[in-house]
Amino acid sequence: MSEQAVFEKATNEQKALPLLTEKAKASQRQRHGFTRLMSISGFAMSLILPIGIVPRLMQSQELETSYQKTVHQLPQVSVAQVKSAGSEIALKLPGNIEAVLETPVYARANGYIDKRLVDIGDRVTAGQLLAHIETPEIDQSRIEAQAQVLSKVAEKAQSEANRDRAQADLDHARAELSQAQANLVERESEQKFAYSTYLRFKVLGQQGAVSIQDVEEKETRYKTTSAAKEAALDNIRAAQSDVLAAAAKLKAERANINVSDATIAAARAHEQRSQTESNFQNVVSPFAGVVTERNFDQGMLVTSGSESSKSPIYRIARIDTVKVFVDVPQYASKGVRAGQTVEIKLKEFPDRTFNGKVARTSVALDPVARTLRTEIHIDNSALTLAPGMYADVSFKVPRPSNLLLIPANALINRAEGPQVVTVASNHQIHFNKVQLGEDLGNEIEVKSGLSQNETVVVNPKDTLVDGTKVSEER
Repeated sequence: MSEQAVFEKATNEQKALPLLTEKAKASQRQRHGFTRLMSISGFAMSLILPIGIVPRLMQSQELETSYQKTVHQLPQVSVAQVKSAGSEIALKLPGNIEAVLETPVYARANGYIDKRLVDIGDRVTAGQLLAHIETPEIDQSRIEAQAQVLSKVAEKAQSEANRDRAQADLDHARAELSQAQANLVERESEQKFAYSTYLRFKVLGQQGAVSIQDVEEKETRYKTTSAAKEAALDNIRAAQSDVLAAAAKLKAERANINVSDATIAAARAHEQRSQTESNFQNVVSPFAGVVTERNFDQGMLVTSGSESSKSPIYRIARIDTVKVFVDVPQYASKGVRAGQTVEIKLKEFPDRTFNGKVARTSVALDPVARTLRTEIHIDNSALTLAPGMYADVSFKVPRPSNLLLIPANALINRAEGPQVVTVASNHQIHFNKVQLGEDLGNEIEVKSGLSQNETVVVNPKDTLVDGTKVSEER
């Protein structure tokens, strides 16, 4: 390399030295800032890390402690004591209070309400007049019926007079017949005498003892008596016809009298019906009670009948005695009997108990609900109870002996059948098969499989295994 080249290189290096020095300083300042930033970041992280890590460490420690307790602690179960069922079943059934008697009162006649004598809430007695209905059509019908009765009675009197006249005609015809019959006997006697005389004179005439004129006179006499006999026979036949005609007329007049009796009876029935309808103008109470409903005002048009489309004029309820219907379950139905005393409670009277008696039962059970319909009567002389109230009815019925009770939530239903978990004196659990009685809601009857005063597990868990030791919690 020449001296000139060496000189230029040295010159260039000398010129570049300040630039290198500035770059070195800048790089040093950058490294110093980064180091300072890392120092601040490290300090911040040293403050933040304990805040997130410490709770996790504490939670992990608690889980470890809980796990250790779970491993070494016995399973805890809730238990209950098996108890005797007793000799009676206490039933508490809901029911609605109703009036012992209640009926709607409908109009039995068409007309207008003329008078209204009672209103809602009024007490009435049996037969008391409640309202009066104005019925002009019924009144006219009653007058017409009375006139028809009088007319039919007059017709019967005429028929009776005709009958008496026909009877007289019959008696006269019979007398004429008797007279004709007597006349016939006389004519027959005369004929016989004339005939015998004629025969005798005829023989004497042939012998010449008498004249031919005498014989002819006797023959004429015989013929005259024979004609008289035939006339008498004709009179008898005519008299017999008169008797038959008179008898037929008498029979017809008697039939007319029977018809008159029937028409009179019909007219009187019409009159009686009209009178009865007139009596329906007065609306009366069928029994003593309280008016619970009124559906009309004075002047309103009412029509007779009790169809569903028609409203009753009044509704009367007898509430001095009220009744309650309850449905007794099948398992207790055999213990319900007429005359049995029951207790009735109402929320409106929390400190009072009403006594009632079983009046009757339906005997047969409802095939769907398997319950026995039972009617209970309660004395309500003070009118404290009102129809429509809700009541709880409590009574007791005999229960079969040797039954036990367990809580309903102690029962386990498995494929092998119903079971319960019992706790022995050494705190070990055992699964026992049981035979159940009736389900009483919160409790269940047990017929076999348990003994009195045993301890059973309530709400047993699926994780329990036969023979496991447990901790009891009552």
